[in-house]
Amino acid sequence: MGALSGPGSFLARTVSDLRDDGPGSILLVVSLGWFLTLGVRIVYPALLPQVTAEFGVSNAATGAFIGVLWTTYALLQFPGGAIADAVGERSVLTGSVLLSAGAVAAIVLSTTVEVFVLATVLLGLGTGLFGTTRLTVISALFDRMQTTAISVNQAAGNVGNVVLSAGAGFVSVYLGWRWGFGFLLPVLVACAIGLWITLPRRASTATDGESFRGTMSKVAVAVRKPRVLAVTALLSLNMFLYQSVTGFLPTYLVAEKDIEPGTAATLYSLFFAAAIGVQFLSGIVADHRGNRVAIVAFIGLSVPGFVLLTAVESLPALVGVILLLSSLLGAMPPVNAAGLASLPPEIQGSGFGLLRTCYIAFGALGPPAVGLLADAGRFDAAFLSLGLVALATSVWALLFERVGGESS
Repeated sequence: MGALSGPGSFLARTVSDLRDDGPGSILLVVSLGWFLTLGVRIVYPALLPQVTAEFGVSNAATGAFIGVLWTTYALLQFPGGAIADAVGERSVLTGSVLLSAGAVAAIVLSTTVEVFVLATVLLGLGTGLFGTTRLTVISALFDRMQTTAISVNQAAGNVGNVVLSAGAGFVSVYLGWRWGFGFLLPVLVACAIGLWITLPRRASTATDGESFRGTMSKVAVAVRKPRVLAVTALLSLNMFLYQSVTGFLPTYLVAEKDIEPGTAATLYSLFFAAAIGVQFLSGIVADHRGNRVAIVAFIGLSVPGFVLLTAVESLPALVGVILLLSSLLGAMPPVNAAGLASLPPEIQGSGFGLLRTCYIAFGALGPPAVGLLADAGRFDAAFLSLGLVALATSVWALLFERVGGESS
């Protein structure tokens, strides 16, 4: 009987522990916000074949679109965290979702590539305000189950990746790619209202009365510590992989494996669907065995996937490879938890925002690089190179805590 009830009992205990450790309603509404703000960015690769066909641009330009989105997203991580430290997380998260809704409206109305790029910049800025602050809220409100709570939030983002990319693809078939974005508008507005009602003005331990200069002085001291520099390098490599793979996996499947676009979109959704369970599992592993063990295990599992992706041809084999590659996303919760843990609680908004600006901007170099290699006829080489980056990331995860002189 214990064997039969074991997995269910374990899940029930985990849910119970989360409820005991922090407010479930806030985790739910913040996770809905991440579902939308991450999902709307992942809608881009799903719809870009239609966008680029209309505007007549190359793979390199496609990579540039994705790079612009992620770069502008990166630029708002530090300001978003600093503003949250100053005025509270509720205003920042609600404003982020409303600004993202405005950007989606601009995309729907765009008729030229220039307007589309400007709307892309606005979307990057709007979603950028959400990224850091949703993590500092969870970090402030959960203690013993912090990485598991972060993993639930990350998994919600992957649910958004699956549901929103599939929904966008379905809507675009009948109404065109603009409404593949536009159907998100009412949900974004409803989420903004929910965030404003549910969140306290401030969740973190940041001091209201401290001057901006005082906060920045603390940030400047913290980010120069060896442990923080080491974990930033780990975050940067991980984000380079994430942006490169998610930016070009559907295009690679169509161009190199002769997969129909609809099938490629399904496999892309499978990548994120598998990651839902993987990220939940990685959070539990991290809370029980440590962040480093979880990071090494899940990134390491993805390494053979990059090699096999360039070698296999059959659809069943590709399904297996996509499932293997999805383990890459299992590193996200423990990597973020390690980044937050490297900083003092009172400056986590500003400090982790600065780190996120740096490592996400670094990751934004990935899609243009892959696009250039694809245009040069070296798409396979691009994904094999990403496999080498994954191997290097896994090795660095074994070493970074020794470099920082601490362990978690």
